[in-house]
Amino acid sequence: MIRTLKDLIKLFFLFFFSIIPKKKILVFGDRAGRRFADNSRYLFIYLNEFRKDYKCIWITSNQEIIKYLKDKKYYCYKPNSIHGIYYILRAKLNFYNFVEDDINKFLTEFTNSIHLWHGVVPKKLKEINITPTKLGNFFYKKIKKYLFYPNNEMSSNIIKRFPKNKYQLKNFNLPRNIIFDKKLLNPNIFRTDREIKFREKILNSKKKVLGYFTTWRPDGLELFRDIKDLNELNDLNEILKKTNSIMIIKNHMNSDKKDQNILYNNKVEELINYVKNLESFIFSDYEFDLNSILDVCNVLITDYSGVIFDFLYLDRPIITYTPDYKEFKSNTGFIFDPTKYNFTFNVNNFDQLKNLILNFETNNDKFKDIHYKNRSLIKDRIFLKNSGIKEIVEFIDRETL
Repeated sequence: MIRTLKDLIKLFFLFFFSIIPKKKILVFGDRAGRRFADNSRYLFIYLNEFRKDYKCIWITSNQEIIKYLKDKKYYCYKPNSIHGIYYILRAKLNFYNFVEDDINKFLTEFTNSIHLWHGVVPKKLKEINITPTKLGNFFYKKIKKYLFYPNNEMSSNIIKRFPKNKYQLKNFNLPRNIIFDKKLLNPNIFRTDREIKFREKILNSKKKVLGYFTTWRPDGLELFRDIKDLNELNDLNEILKKTNSIMIIKNHMNSDKKDQNILYNNKVEELINYVKNLESFIFSDYEFDLNSILDVCNVLITDYSGVIFDFLYLDRPIITYTPDYKEFKSNTGFIFDPTKYNFTFNVNNFDQLKNLILNFETNNDKFKDIHYKNRSLIKDRIFLKNSGIKEIVEFIDRETL
């Protein structure tokens, strides 16, 4: 009875909002309004720069983002402001990376929307079982909502998390991968000022760069999971110094204090504070979009993170460092196991990782080329070859006629 009442209320609001005339407005958001990043950011900037016929609006609750974007002459408003509500309801489409909360938790549910998702996920995601009602199915048939994902093979991992009939699946590449397009004349238009300065600092150091980016764990402790004593990190610091290298680390968003996530584990701070005092490590900020700085990395070190697929665009060596492989496979599982298919160097513990880093620096060319063919095969398997941001814009054009 309660659910039926909720569905009736939703249908009332859907009817009410649907009679509001729509204009050639597109609205974007990310991470519950906390960040200006990921796929929605790249599409937002692309349309602002190359398609002036659309009025593009960024929605955020972060005052620093509002100031930054307005200084850049972009439109940006808070989700519950008069302007924010106006543009959300007048827009032809809303775009988000995680859930409707990226823009407005209440209003965006009733808008025609495109869920861009936030990367290709190799691990299994828990299904969210929601028994559809007739009214619920009717609601989703009366509204256009699409999920963009690069391939059908792995899409079921995502689509099953949502109510049946909520999203129509469309195969498109991730908008953020435009940053790797070699024909792009000025990639910096997609980067923030702070990201540009960070990259310049790294490049000016003239050091080899290893990027260490991990996926989230339920306990919130994903970095160097198998070390018993933080002093062990001193050995890695010395290897990095010896090889004229630095390691960039970026916390998973759930494990960053700035994210205000209920899953955050403050125990991670002990390791982070220790590493920050070692000269060969540098942390990337929470606000940074990972793809905007990924190209400064000569080598990627990861575990089961989707960054492994984006990095294929750079055709550089990848190390999968998986000390908890058996535990992760048993508790979470994979839709695509990144340790298989022989396209990465796999190490199972911290000592193996140190040795591989040391050997890599003395045999650079060998390590670069050894997985060349398999990296290419996996890239073509994950991403549709002829699908990019221009195809996405063509789809938007058809939907906003």
